[in-house]
Amino acid sequence: PGHHAECECAMGFCMFGNVSLAVAEAQRTGLSKRTLIVDWDVHHGNGTQNMFDDDSAVLFFSVHRYDTGRFFPGGQLGHFESHGKGEGAGYSVNVPWDVRGGFKKGHPAPGDAEYLEAFEKLLLPIATDFQPDLVVVSAGFDAAAGDPLGECEVTPAGYHALTRMLLELAGGRVVVVLEGGYNLESISNSMVACTRALFGDPMPPPASEAGTGDGEAVPAPPAHHFHAETVERVRAHLAPFWPSLRAPGEEVV
Repeated sequence: PGHHAECECAMGFCMFGNVSLAVAEAQRTGLSKRTLIVDWDVHHGNGTQNMFDDDSAVLFFSVHRYDTGRFFPGGQLGHFESHGKGEGAGYSVNVPWDVRGGFKKGHPAPGDAEYLEAFEKLLLPIATDFQPDLVVVSAGFDAAAGDPLGECEVTPAGYHALTRMLLELAGGRVVVVLEGGYNLESISNSMVACTRALFGDPMPPPASEAGTGDGEAVPAPPAHHFHAETVERVRAHLAPFWPSLRAPGEEVV
């Protein structure tokens, strides 16, 4: 893992910012002019955001457990109002799940439906405006179902779908880099799913989701309203920066 490492210190099991350094080198050598970093590790990639916070050539998208700033690494950097600065204003996109707050109200943790909602409502529209020529994924799997620390519910099928969505960007130039994870089985199954997507192989559906018996697929459940509200708050906050996020007739300041 590397996304917690800062310029001046190691942090959170991270010695070097592997993804950050790779992206900086790709930019320096001309391999990429507009790079999208997608960080789906359950922790906010503080080191990555800080490295590119004022850089409009790098779009940083992080979907993570936040718990109103109480989940590691903590603080305000992972909030959606922390959107970059200077020329990079609007180029740091944070989707901060309040998992602990949801539990207190009896709501489930975010899983496939909520992550797909964040990608469909936020990442893909922004990417339409940004037009990346390279996508690099900080692929932590501690948001996977079964991880004892993240406590989220993303399944291998969910990671397969997210990876397939990313392959529609940048002409399919997608790099997947491992980050964190605390359940070896969850990590293995999730990475296999991502690899299947990268190779263009389908994900075999579980028997319970194979169909209704009449040849029709079971529709995916909608995102839970508690977490969908987070996605909407992020959209509204970033709409002034990204035209594709604006609803028809919506006035932005």
